[in-house]
Amino acid sequence: MGVAGTFLSGENPLKDPIALFLLQALIIIILSRFLAAGLGYIKQPRVIAEVIGGILLGPSALSRSEAFRNTIFPKESLPRLSLIANIALIFFLFLVGLELDPQTLIKKARQSAAISISGIVLPFAVGVGVSKLIYDNLSDETVPFYSFFVFCGVAMSITAFPVLARILTELKLLQSSVGQVTLAAAAVDDGVAWCLLILVVALINNPSDSVRAVYVFLATIAWGIFLVVAIRPILMKLVHRHAGNDGISSSSMLATFIVILASSWFTQAVGVHAIFGGFLAGLITPHDHGFAIKLTEKIEDFITILLLPLYFAYSGLNTNIGSLSDGTSWGYVVLVILTACLGKVIGCTMSAKLTGFNWRESLAVGFLMNSKGLVELIVLNLGYEAGVINQKIFTIFVLMALVTTFMTTPIISFVYPPRFYLNDSRRTTVSEHDQIVSNGNAIGDVEKGRNYDAVTVKGAHTVPAMMSITQMFQGTQSPLSIFALRLIKLTQRTSTYLMAANEGETMRADPVINVFRTFGQLNRVGVNTLVSVAATEDFAENIRDTSSSSTAHLIILPWQQPLMSNKESWLNDKFVKDTVERAPCSIAIFVDRGFGVSSVPEMGPNATIPGQNQHIFVPFFGSADDCEALRFIANIAAHPGLTVTILDMRPTDGGPAVTPEPASTAGSTHTLAINTEPVATTSTITSNVLIHTLTTTTANIKLESSPAPDAATAHSTIASRGAGFGRKDLVVISYVSYTTNPEIRRWADEVCESSVVVVKKHATVSLSDEDVPNSPSALTSPFRIQ
Repeated sequence: MGVAGTFLSGENPLKDPIALFLLQALIIIILSRFLAAGLGYIKQPRVIAEVIGGILLGPSALSRSEAFRNTIFPKESLPRLSLIANIALIFFLFLVGLELDPQTLIKKARQSAAISISGIVLPFAVGVGVSKLIYDNLSDETVPFYSFFVFCGVAMSITAFPVLARILTELKLLQSSVGQVTLAAAAVDDGVAWCLLILVVALINNPSDSVRAVYVFLATIAWGIFLVVAIRPILMKLVHRHAGNDGISSSSMLATFIVILASSWFTQAVGVHAIFGGFLAGLITPHDHGFAIKLTEKIEDFITILLLPLYFAYSGLNTNIGSLSDGTSWGYVVLVILTACLGKVIGCTMSAKLTGFNWRESLAVGFLMNSKGLVELIVLNLGYEAGVINQKIFTIFVLMALVTTFMTTPIISFVYPPRFYLNDSRRTTVSEHDQIVSNGNAIGDVEKGRNYDAVTVKGAHTVPAMMSITQMFQGTQSPLSIFALRLIKLTQRTSTYLMAANEGETMRADPVINVFRTFGQLNRVGVNTLVSVAATEDFAENIRDTSSSSTAHLIILPWQQPLMSNKESWLNDKFVKDTVERAPCSIAIFVDRGFGVSSVPEMGPNATIPGQNQHIFVPFFGSADDCEALRFIANIAAHPGLTVTILDMRPTDGGPAVTPEPASTAGSTHTLAINTEPVATTSTITSNVLIHTLTTTTANIKLESSPAPDAATAHSTIASRGAGFGRKDLVVISYVSYTTNPEIRRWADEVCESSVVVVKKHATVSLSDEDVPNSPSALTSPFRIQ
């Protein structure tokens, strides 16, 4: 039996408003995401794709077909779509206000104010003649010219702060002096523009009573002051009260949503638009304790993925490129684009030059400030709905917004390429990071006699194993300092841009960094914490920069094997390959398969075994990487509870000999050497390290000394089973051995099933594979797995 109103009953399901809206949402979201994927290759912000998607769905393209328009976007469905689009806009403007951190304005107040004022005044001045020309030839006579002129001035002078923040982050300009000044100037620019827009809307809604329009404007400003004086302190108390929570408390979320809705209602009721209320609510929301970032993470996906594309589609339905049917209309398009660009670029460039930037930097500031984006579209839709502009003028300005936003990234890449600002960006980042350390030295204050290691942390899942292996270095004679680099992937989400713009607050609030900082305090390890918010393809470069500036001796790069991938997946991972190629020092790739965690089923997969030692197995082939692996082992072998077996995997007829000193009492100094070159010296390595020569298989190992009982037990286990480590033990192997010898690789990954550390020596070190005979690339391994 069919249900009434469905295709099962022979009726059109799109007659149901809910079914029609769901289909509209599906089409809009899929189309915008498809376009965003393509435009992402040329580094265009997602807003460009969403605007183009809306235009394609409108009368400029698909809706030119009467069948498509009447089926998918019939007139009776537009009010519902408009309602959802405006709700999306309220919450998106809340996110925009949330991004405008007042601290951004304070940092570069003098320069940013001068640039912002110039970027507003000159477009207004240049736009007088253009707006008069458009008003006389294209505008409706019922609209007062002063309203039309002010609106056009706002449209030409506004800078899209959200889009600009994303462009700066993707170009790695956010922490440079150019980026910080531009971002602060854009914040001032947006604040002034929104105030002017409130005035314009008030004038349009009260055409016959200018005094009432001024009252509306002042009432909106008074509401903003009330939010700052009365509401913000309440939110601050809630944030501080629940600062210890992992996330945001329900009471804080409730209070925030009440403020958003109440503020939006007030501005709508007073005679402007509800979106201004959402914007003001975002401005007064606290940023303390990472609250703004956590709040954004909770709501941004629902807003930006589902709701916001609906607004762009609704905007696209008002854009009709077909209305520009003659050369004169396209002449107006070119004129508006040139006027907007010249006024903004010249004004901001000259002001930047006068405030101390060179010409190249000043041009970069000018073109960055010329980005319009989504904010421009919001302004245009407000003007269209208020009747200030008609559809033809609306379309002209939409094209101007698209062109000015699209041109920003390629022009900046040409005018101000990375070689001119990367050093500046690094200096700014380092100076901020130096203030946040834990029992360690700042990057610029490297202490002699310390071992400096750079540890990269991509997520919480890598922290336990990284802490376990780091703690083993505590047995060394030289004190240890760690540069813990937290890598956060830069996405299209607003929260990641907030993290990038407020790296100091991100470090203070990030749980992964806090765990590592506490670990350093408890174990008396100097931990310098750094955060890098970057695209995945830039991770390797950031690791290189951090290692170079920190004078680290070793990079420890964690890799946790994905569930559905093979055990060699890290070999083909672009991130790992790039990091190995660019590393300025030796690197240890830590393939974690549960290091330090029991594999005993009855104890559970996450239980540790108190009192049970861990064993490390080191096959030695004689290459430069093998020598570096021995140095790595010498630094951790003195740790209590560790036993180490080093097996010489070369034929007995040649190659440098690996020799230990005779066993002696604990506490005396012992040296591992290859021929006459010392590899490592440690005071407690003693009998816990067992070195043997292997000529056939592990079963042929003969005890030639009297090792400590733990080492003897580990030795007998290896000799009897060929492997006996399990996930709580470790294989340390050279990079060249692992990558060129499939038998050894298979043994380490499949037979032992233990965690693996693959060590590669930095290429600039004098000892290389060619210097050592019988390197793995020229050696037939005696290891065979049947």
